[in-house]
Amino acid sequence: MMLFILLALALLCHVSGKAINTFAGPYKVVPERFYMCEPDNRVLPARWYLRISHFNPHKPKELQLLTGNITVQSVSMDNSAWVKGNIDVRSNNQWKKNAFVGSFNNSACRALKENIPGFYDVFFKKKEIGGVCSIKPGVYEVNDAPVDWNFPKAPIFPYGQYRFRLLFGKAEKMYSCFVVENTVIPKP
Repeated sequence: MMLFILLALALLCHVSGKAINTFAGPYKVVPERFYMCEPDNRVLPARWYLRISHFNPHKPKELQLLTGNITVQSVSMDNSAWVKGNIDVRSNNQWKKNAFVGSFNNSACRALKENIPGFYDVFFKKKEIGGVCSIKPGVYEVNDAPVDWNFPKAPIFPYGQYRFRLLFGKAEKMYSCFVVENTVIPKP
């Protein structure tokens, strides 16, 4: 009888609790702002002019729409170019530079295609010739294109606010310096 009362008391005095939030895991990237980071106020041959729709937290699986263009003048970016990615993290109301750093020598186009496939497909996939990855001079324009911000080579990432700087170039010359500020949230 005592065991039955103890069991009933334990079940009636049940306290529900919240799950413990994790700091990293499967994620969704929510871009907020795109701009250039040109050094010494000089104009680089590749520029972007992009605007993204607002993220709707009530429909987290809905893709954001991207509008604008990437303009490449007088250079081509292929696998003979290099690409560097620097990710700064927002902490204590300031940017902590170079929290994550990646560098791909002599494989810029392939690295972009493999690491940010949704972005590559929207802008450059239709201009591919025979599946060869090469970004020729021109204006690559999109209008309300849904972009899947999926990074298949990084399945888990810490949640937070980030500034992603993407630099392209060949040898000692830098062709572009792109920046996107975004928030990384748990995958819905």
